[in-house]
Amino acid sequence: MIKRIFGFYALPLYILISPIKGFYEMKFENRGTLKLAIANFLLMCVSLAFLTQYTSILAVPRHPMAMHSLWQFAQVTIMLILFCVSNWAVTSLTDGEGKVKEILMMVCYAMTPIVILTIPATIFSNMLAAQEMAFFNLIIQFSMVWFVALVFIGLIVIHNYTVTKAITTVILTFFALLIVVFVITLMFTLFQQLYVFVWSISREITLRE
Repeated sequence: MIKRIFGFYALPLYILISPIKGFYEMKFENRGTLKLAIANFLLMCVSLAFLTQYTSILAVPRHPMAMHSLWQFAQVTIMLILFCVSNWAVTSLTDGEGKVKEILMMVCYAMTPIVILTIPATIFSNMLAAQEMAFFNLIIQFSMVWFVALVFIGLIVIHNYTVTKAITTVILTFFALLIVVFVITLMFTLFQQLYVFVWSISREITLRE
């Protein structure tokens, strides 16, 4: 059973120690699957939910009633989709070779450091005194930095970019992401105002009758 689990999870673990070769094999040798990428994403969401719920109160002061794992899952999912679509849109204009599916798989595989470090760090936080919480914060920050580094390497590999071009497209991706968020927010506001307007008119007509 354990051997089968490690066999299924071999590529994400391999990417941790050899990201360039791992992402190359993912793109050009068809290693890994979308199913595995989504499974890794779900594991990351579970890890973050565990972090939110069970981190020592000394590390993260919180109110239990203010924690919503489903809302956190929705936020992370939306951010993932927006990043992948924005990056694909930008790289399509800058001769990038990656497809949306490959970008999604790459980002999900890059989440492996968060998956393997967050839950142990969360458990560890409940064994530490207030003065020792720096160790917990260091582990969490290290997992995030590792994740960002893997994403950057993955972008270079799947799009066949130089480092300079990858940095440029990352900056353009975040600009594109901000534009998409602005447009969605604007549309939501307009629809909300339209709904209020229609509701007010219908109520006025009802009251007059």
